[in-house]
Amino acid sequence: MNKFIILMLAIGSQAHAAGTLSAKDIMTKNEDARKVSDFEGASRLTTGSDTDKTGKTKDFTTYRKIQADGVHNSTMTRFHAPAEVRDEGILIIENPNGKNDVLLYLPNFKKIRRVESTQQSGSFMGSVFSYSDVATPHVEDYDYKELRTEKCPTTEAAKVMCHVIESTPANNDVRDRTGYSRAVSWVRDDNSMGVAADYYGLDNQLLKHLEANQVKMIDTQNKKWMAHSVRMNNFKTKEFTLMTFTDVHANKGIPDSTFTQQNLQKVK
Repeated sequence: MNKFIILMLAIGSQAHAAGTLSAKDIMTKNEDARKVSDFEGASRLTTGSDTDKTGKTKDFTTYRKIQADGVHNSTMTRFHAPAEVRDEGILIIENPNGKNDVLLYLPNFKKIRRVESTQQSGSFMGSVFSYSDVATPHVEDYDYKELRTEKCPTTEAAKVMCHVIESTPANNDVRDRTGYSRAVSWVRDDNSMGVAADYYGLDNQLLKHLEANQVKMIDTQNKKWMAHSVRMNNFKTKEFTLMTFTDVHANKGIPDSTFTQQNLQKVK
């Protein structure tokens, strides 16, 4: 074969290899696509079951901001309704060691309770979501393998191809905090946003399924996205929770003082 042709084939093969994203690359793009400097939004949890389709709601405001390291987030949630949870607050400070700080303020007792790492797989305000579900996943916390590509499994993204990525905790701290042995996620090829995920318990049995819809761009300048409707089903308890966001505003310049114990205890 002509040496020039051989050389061109070799270059073409290398270029193809360089253009193929690894599973970690795909999840890095996913994290980048949903990374905004900060946002504030009105939020609602609706929790029901197979026998209670209507469910019960809790309304709250979410504040989130990227920390100085440019990776991890601080999240404050302040509940407004119903009356029995009014003014309750939860502060989540993500840490690079995989152990997040979760502080719960109970105004009736005028005290802050720390949710230990081993308890963060427990229910977030009586919902199917856990404290670790509400915190954001980060690339360095997991090892990845791409299982396949296929059409995305949600109606909203039915015409889009998805990468199906298996994530396993990178260490025992992440495993214990989340309560999951692994997760399988469907990540859109066009905007790198996740639209669905299966979560497996520590017994490696399918425990929860997540579906994300109303994926909207909340930062048009930097092309950052957010799902405004996220539903989680628990196959063990037969319960579901729908978390919705409205009136979302990004890049508000939320001050760091929002994410402090002093502010957590401050009730208007």
